[in-house]
Amino acid sequence: MSGGHGARGAIGRAVLAVLVLLLVSVGAGALWIGLSRPPEWLVTEQGIVLTEEASGLQVGVELLFVAIGAALSLVWAVVVGFVLRRLGWVLAPIVVAGTLLASVVTWRVGLWLGPGDPAATTDPQIGDLIPAQPAVDALASFLVWPIAGLLGLLLITWATGRRSRVSVPADPASLR
Repeated sequence: MSGGHGARGAIGRAVLAVLVLLLVSVGAGALWIGLSRPPEWLVTEQGIVLTEEASGLQVGVELLFVAIGAALSLVWAVVVGFVLRRLGWVLAPIVVAGTLLASVVTWRVGLWLGPGDPAATTDPQIGDLIPAQPAVDALASFLVWPIAGLLGLLLITWATGRRSRVSVPADPASLR
C-alpha cells in the first residue's frame, strides 16, 4: 500500500483505517465482556429459568454494548473524517461499512470470551446459578454503531468545512 497523494493512496488509507477499527473492536469486545455483568440462570425442578432480576442484567449487557459501540464509532469517524476529509462523500459508506463490521467483530469476540451456553452445563444441581451467554438481541443495538459513526463524520465535516468568506460592509446603505 503506497502512501501516495492520489485517490489510490487515499483509498488505501481508508482501508487501513477500517482494519485498525476492526483490531480495536477486538479490544472493545474484551472490554464489553470485562465490564458487563451477565445474568445468571437459576436451576429449578422445572429446568433453568431466568429470574426477573437477571433479566434486568441482560438489558445492562446490551446497553453496555451500545455505549461502547457509540463511543468507539463516534471517535473513529471523527479521526477518519479529519485525516481522510479529501475523500469527501466516499467516507460515508466507508464509515457505515466499517462500523457495522466493527459491531459484529465486537459481538463475536464477546461471545467467544464470555460464558458459554447455559444448556451445555453438565450435571447442574437445584439452586445452582449458571451464567448466561452475553446476548445482543436487538438489531438496533448494531445500528447504533453506524449512526454514531455518521454523526462523528457529520461533526468533523461541519467543524472543518469551508467557511463562507463573504464580508459584510460596515454601511448597510451601500448594499442598495
